[in-house]
Amino acid sequence: MIRTRNAEMPAQTAAPAQGSFRQGILTEALNPKTALFFLSFIPQFIAAGRSHVFLQFVGLGAISVFLNTIADVVVVFMAAPLERKLKNSVRFRRRQRVASGVGMIGLGAYVALAERN
Repeated sequence: MIRTRNAEMPAQTAAPAQGSFRQGILTEALNPKTALFFLSFIPQFIAAGRSHVFLQFVGLGAISVFLNTIADVVVVFMAAPLERKLKNSVRFRRRQRVASGVGMIGLGAYVALAERN
C-alpha cells in the first residue's frame, strides 16, 4: 500500500448489483442483533395500563424504524458528494494508502511479536 500510494485509481467503479436494496432489507430483518435491540430496549417505554401492549410495541418499533431510515437516507445523500471530492483528491488518496500500509505493518508486527499461549 505504501509503495503504490501514487498509483492511479480506476475512474469508474462498478454499479451496485441488482437487488442490493432488497438484500439489505432482508439482511437487516434477519439480523439477530436487531431483534435483541427491539426486545430489550422498547419494552422499557411500554406502559401496560395505557393501551394494548402489542400495539404500543409495534408503534414504537415503527417509529424507531422510520427515524433510523431517515438517518440512513441523510447519510447516503451526504456521502455521495463527499465520495466525489475524496476520489478526486490525490493528496487524500496518497495519505489513505500510507495510513493503510502503516496499519497493516502494525498489525503484522503485533501478530509476529505477540506471545503465544
